[in-house]
Amino acid sequence: MGNEKPPEKIGMGPLGRGGGLIQFIVFAVVGIVIFVYCVSPASIVLKIIPATLIMLIALGHLVLLGDNWPWAPPAGNWTPAKSRFIAGLGMTILWAIFTFLVLLFMRFIYPGWPVGPLYLWFGVIGFWATLLYGVVWGGWPFKGKVHPWVMMAISFIIVMVVSILIWNLLTNLEGTPLADTPINHKGPLNVNWLTGYLVWSIAWFFVFSPVFTTQGWPFSKWGHPGAAIGQTILAHLLGYIFWKGSLGLGLSPTFSFAAVGSSLIFWSLVHSWHFQFWGVTKFTFFKRAISAFIIQCIIIIIWVILMKLILGPAGEAVVAAKLPGDVNILIIYLNLCIVGPALIAHNAFWLRWPLTLPNPPGTPPPGQAA
Repeated sequence: MGNEKPPEKIGMGPLGRGGGLIQFIVFAVVGIVIFVYCVSPASIVLKIIPATLIMLIALGHLVLLGDNWPWAPPAGNWTPAKSRFIAGLGMTILWAIFTFLVLLFMRFIYPGWPVGPLYLWFGVIGFWATLLYGVVWGGWPFKGKVHPWVMMAISFIIVMVVSILIWNLLTNLEGTPLADTPINHKGPLNVNWLTGYLVWSIAWFFVFSPVFTTQGWPFSKWGHPGAAIGQTILAHLLGYIFWKGSLGLGLSPTFSFAAVGSSLIFWSLVHSWHFQFWGVTKFTFFKRAISAFIIQCIIIIIWVILMKLILGPAGEAVVAAKLPGDVNILIIYLNLCIVGPALIAHNAFWLRWPLTLPNPPGTPPPGQAA
């Protein structure tokens, strides 16, 4: 036992959250410089944001439901003896193919829409359904009983059926340029209101996730699917309270869901996974859950103020071009369409290559102080 050697370090740079900090800084800077200030405002608002919603659905299926099969862990065949670069490249190509095929299907087969705002509204519904089934319900009752790609196929069918039913039966396009077209189903929920509500609900999915902010508290002892039922109800209730309440206070709708709501999603992810619950790992269970949430709220305040300053000129260009957006829309674009998915893919697919290996999400476990 005394002659055992510590495991060989894989990758360059610091271990743990130090590598996550480098990762975050690089992706944030690249996201702002390249994907905000080197792209035209019209392309961002009218093309990239709508298309990336479909990209997020594809990413959610590969990571949450497909467990990164066939090349990255936990379901893939990667081992420390194999190249992380090859695994990451293969999974990224699959992600691109999946996204491209869905976009082609939506453009030319069903529903036949050109890429634009419709993809944004419908995409948010699909993204919400993907995360509800993948993050909250964990693919229940099929995951672990079928092949990862069979699981993805089952989930994709469920997500699309639910999304299409909601779109056709519950939404209306009043107040949009498409209000007087046959596409308007004239349901009870306005698409702009529904978009804000679903983003806020997704935010609470992340907060109560078993691996992010609260690490499943207060539902961790409820079993499955008991915990999923509790999380589903509470997340949608809080989503409604925060969305309706912020509008009632007179806050800008885009500030509420796009700046604050999306930042809650983003920092639940980054602080919990990439920064490994920085500052709160000495606590366990309830104390860690509450402390993590408080720290994330403080970070969100700083982040939103900072992003408004940095993205302000680009936001003014969006407004000057009379596009449907503002600086808050650029914040959600950066959080959820660029930096967030890049960080997830870099951890899940690329295993943080060429930096050191990331720890699994949810590390350390809620009952283990560190």
